[in-house]
Amino acid sequence: MMSLRSMLRYTRAQHSTNHAVLCSAAIVSVAVFLVAGWTLGKSFQRFSTTEHDAQQSTSLVLSEAALARRAPSNSIHHPYVDNSTPANTAKARYDGLVEQIQQLLTSPPLRRTRFGLVVYSLDRDTTLFSRGAQELLVPASLTKLYYTAAAYATMGPTYPVRTVLATDGAIHNGTLTGNLYIIGHGDCLLTVSELEVLAEKLRALGVRRVRGSIIADASYFDPITDRQEYSGDAERMENLPLITALGLEGNRITVLISRAAGNRARVQTFPAGSGISVQWSAIPSLPSPKMRRPSRKRQRYGDLLVMRQKPRRSRRTAAIQPVRVTSTLTDGGVQRIHVLGMPRTQSSVSVTVTMLNPPLVVAGAFERCLTASGIAFDGRVTTGATPSTVTELAAWERPISALVEQCNKNSDNFIAEHVMKILGAYCCGNTQCNVHAYRTVAQLLDTIGVPSDGCVLYDGSGLSRRNRVTVTSLIGLLRYSARQPWGEQFFNSLAVAGQEGTLLRRMRRTPAENNLRAKTGTHRNVSGLAGIVRSTDGERLLFAALWNGNSVGFYKSLENSLGELLAGFGGESLPTTDSPIR
Repeated sequence: MMSLRSMLRYTRAQHSTNHAVLCSAAIVSVAVFLVAGWTLGKSFQRFSTTEHDAQQSTSLVLSEAALARRAPSNSIHHPYVDNSTPANTAKARYDGLVEQIQQLLTSPPLRRTRFGLVVYSLDRDTTLFSRGAQELLVPASLTKLYYTAAAYATMGPTYPVRTVLATDGAIHNGTLTGNLYIIGHGDCLLTVSELEVLAEKLRALGVRRVRGSIIADASYFDPITDRQEYSGDAERMENLPLITALGLEGNRITVLISRAAGNRARVQTFPAGSGISVQWSAIPSLPSPKMRRPSRKRQRYGDLLVMRQKPRRSRRTAAIQPVRVTSTLTDGGVQRIHVLGMPRTQSSVSVTVTMLNPPLVVAGAFERCLTASGIAFDGRVTTGATPSTVTELAAWERPISALVEQCNKNSDNFIAEHVMKILGAYCCGNTQCNVHAYRTVAQLLDTIGVPSDGCVLYDGSGLSRRNRVTVTSLIGLLRYSARQPWGEQFFNSLAVAGQEGTLLRRMRRTPAENNLRAKTGTHRNVSGLAGIVRSTDGERLLFAALWNGNSVGFYKSLENSLGELLAGFGGESLPTTDSPIR
């Protein structure tokens, strides 16, 4: 028998063995479980990765299919491929231009303004922007564009405006026996020096004496010489000189009153001649009367306006004897200049008065030119019509383009009225020249297919507030002019931004400077700008803008912004050219 101690030792050993076996089995079981789990995890990971890739691939295909359904195949943009085309880029640029113009027109003052604006591409033959194109508006000086373009279209820019010297007699042994006729055809730029040239031409023919009358003939125009009268306006916008077929020095007389030592004054007139007489009187004992200073002309926004000067107060006024100059016509048609008072000692005063009988003033001035050329004159000076049997002796010619250039570039109202009457007389004779000139303009617009329904013009300068036009007719006229042989000469007659004319002080140091050419228009409640400009890539853009409202200064700034926007529009800059339309 085993002892108790041996049995205990055996039991302990058996227990240790069983424990070790159990631990080993547990460890093996855990290891097997871990290996199985690791194997299962790897298999699941491979399955999950494959499914994710399949889903991602399916999602990409669906996205591309959806994109293909939303847009045409040629408009799908891949992130690594530039699918833009020149056509799309150009369209975006023009859309941007339209958006910028629309932004200019959102200003509050335009809510109370009637206006029209059109921008037209001459190269693309398409309208880029249009608003209020058929609105009938007061054009102000944009009226001049209609008559100057019609004059070029009808007569041509080289048409000579002639001042003719003719006679109904004969020259024998240096003596011209018979009347001498000075026949005008509307040259409102005629000067005294040019009359002297005519006198020298007469002397070159061997004439040393004239036995007969000097007769001034201004019958080429109709007898209505006051713009306000033939336009039918109720108010006088500007005191223009008379519009006559024969005139001199702008139909104005300069009166110079000078005073040396003593109480005598010397009065001179320019021009001078037997058509003008002077009457002077001084009243030193009378106190200085309160006089309203005469009107003066100044440039406002580039266009010529008449402004009233306010009298200035001065301590020295009482010591200066005022000078008052008036004029009247005598029964014989001579203009008498009345001078009252005198200037200070060793000083002079210059005053301008309008001619009341320009043809007679021309005849009187030509008489003095004959005398200065050594030709004796035995006769009288008068006005009248020229018979059909006369013989032309000499002539002074000026192309109508010279009148058109000054008319458009400087917005000269006096010249504009003469261009209108020249056009009317050329087409229909010397009756109602303004009416026939407008009919010629209307016929031209109708012939070239430009709508002009409701448009009407009563004068040539645009001073009349009864005139009505549309920006559609303006753009149509500019488009037609640009495609004519005389188009370049016509656009060269317009003011140039920042350089000359009524745009001299506008759009300086911008892309529009020395680029944009346009005609300006201004009344106290009207502003306008119409012309041509080149974009930075050389595209020729025509534009016409008219505003009728009470914010003229704002309209001018808007026109400047528009001109700068159009001149800066485009891509790469191209070499500039002197031609505005070629």
